[in-house]
Amino acid sequence: MERLLLIYLLIITTFCLPAQGQPIDHDFITTLRTAGINSACKEMDIDFNEVFAPLAAGEDHPYRQYRWSVSRDEHGNPIIHALPPEEEMGWTPWERWSLQHNVPIRTAWILYPVKEPVKRGIVRWYVLEESEYLKPRLFSETEDLDTMLRLARIDVAADWLGMDYQSVFIDPLKPAVQNIYAQYRWVVIPHVLAIDGPVIYALPPMDKSDDWPWESWYTDGKIPVIHHVHYTRKNSSTTGSWVEGPGAPQRPPEIFGHTWYWYDDPEMIPALSKLDQF
Repeated sequence: MERLLLIYLLIITTFCLPAQGQPIDHDFITTLRTAGINSACKEMDIDFNEVFAPLAAGEDHPYRQYRWSVSRDEHGNPIIHALPPEEEMGWTPWERWSLQHNVPIRTAWILYPVKEPVKRGIVRWYVLEESEYLKPRLFSETEDLDTMLRLARIDVAADWLGMDYQSVFIDPLKPAVQNIYAQYRWVVIPHVLAIDGPVIYALPPMDKSDDWPWESWYTDGKIPVIHHVHYTRKNSSTTGSWVEGPGAPQRPPEIFGHTWYWYDDPEMIPALSKLDQF
């Protein structure tokens, strides 16, 4: 029976393939099934094939790196959890699907920026959003860069850093450049060298990192905002090289195991927005 269910889910998922024909993420479907997500959906009257299966139409979605689980509320009803990777914790929302008055809802929970004064050293999770729209927050069919960045909370992190989000990340980018940055993974990760504050990461597809840079924006507590630009190939702006070993804390996994050639950019706007070919 389990084998037939898996085959059925894989067949259903084929109808969710994007136009470019990306492969189905079979491992992700297996992860959800093993975590009990299918069974919990049935209990909550959530259409698994509508809400979760479309995520498997491709293998580059962020939810592949999440920890999926099912718990129970005080009434015995299931709660589906999608917990982001450890390095993103607190800035990237922890999403939950539960029942409210017998109606399924999705909530997104965050820690940062801190909403209430800290008491006894405890930072409390609070609800960022609550909705009867059940599809995962970062599952977006839009390629609009502004929408993508706001979903990733880049605007909030930019405000925390004292940056004007619109004038830095949107306005200077021509349409062609926006299309490139829309192919990036944008994420906010806190780091000890950023005085435990947020670091904004713009991470290119790794097969393009010779020409499309990995960029980061943060403060070290002394300089208001630092903009680092990194390539996997030297260029005329390179001032240093750097390698981060696998498993390093507070870093996105994409950067591990590569030699990065970097420079500090005194301008805050994304690096590709200044190149003549665009």
